[in-house]
Amino acid sequence: MDIPDFKVSLKCLFCGETLEGPEDAEYQSGDLIKCTRCGEENDYDSVLEVAKEEGVGQVKEMVEDQLQKQFKGLFKKYP
Repeated sequence: MDIPDFKVSLKCLFCGETLEGPEDAEYQSGDLIKCTRCGEENDYDSVLEVAKEEGVGQVKEMVEDQLQKQFKGLFKKYP
């Protein structure tokens, strides 16, 4: 099964805006990331967990779509 590449952005837990930081920034557990839109500080671990859940949801949706395409018409109902 061929799953295309995709990206999941880290989003502010308060306003939903994509979090942006310096290109060379390295975050670790316990760090706070300030949102440039609303100014709230987001816990890195929480932001990462939400992004992982979003990514798993996207992969699940893609796999389901692929399976539906592959098995379409395989189980036809007979009168």
